[in-house]
Amino acid sequence: MHRKLGRAQQQAAPLTHDIYEKLIGVCRDDIEGMRNKLLLQLGHETMRRRSELCSFTFEDVHRLPNGHPALLLKRSKTDQYGDGKIIPISQELYDLIEQWKRVIKEDKGFILRGFRRNLKPNKKLNPSSINTILKKLQQNAGITDQGALSGHSFRVGTAIDLLEKGMPIEKIMLKGGWKSEATAIRYLRNWQGIYE
Repeated sequence: MHRKLGRAQQQAAPLTHDIYEKLIGVCRDDIEGMRNKLLLQLGHETMRRRSELCSFTFEDVHRLPNGHPALLLKRSKTDQYGDGKIIPISQELYDLIEQWKRVIKEDKGFILRGFRRNLKPNKKLNPSSINTILKKLQQNAGITDQGALSGHSFRVGTAIDLLEKGMPIEKIMLKGGWKSEATAIRYLRNWQGIYE
């Protein structure tokens, strides 16, 4: 079957920095818009998978010994034993998380939340909702010249941004949590510069 149909995987549309800025620009000023901004920045900075983004809790926010903010990823697809990984984040993202705490009046539990019909936050955002949120933002931003965005778009887009800035593939792998260079290259295969 593989010889007949091939093994090529469908590449997620990249959510690069220019796309990120357009999506941020269409987020509303209400509580849902703030959650969407937080989701976008969290995904863009951490390069995490959908389930991992939804697993972050307020208790995972820390200050490193140098004073810089960070998130603790307790478990991931490539860390089945739960050794954990410290992910540095920007002060801007840290401040957004702190603001979000005050808006939803919670300082414990999951950071990302879904909403009931009255826009009252739930206890957690379902990972499958991320694709729906991104597609809606993409539609509102009028981005029609690429495929539909999905949860994996954060990883692809940020990896491309870092590669274009000249970051070595080894550091991109470390930041994105890839253990195999072949896997990282597969994420970047549609970026023409990698073959030059």
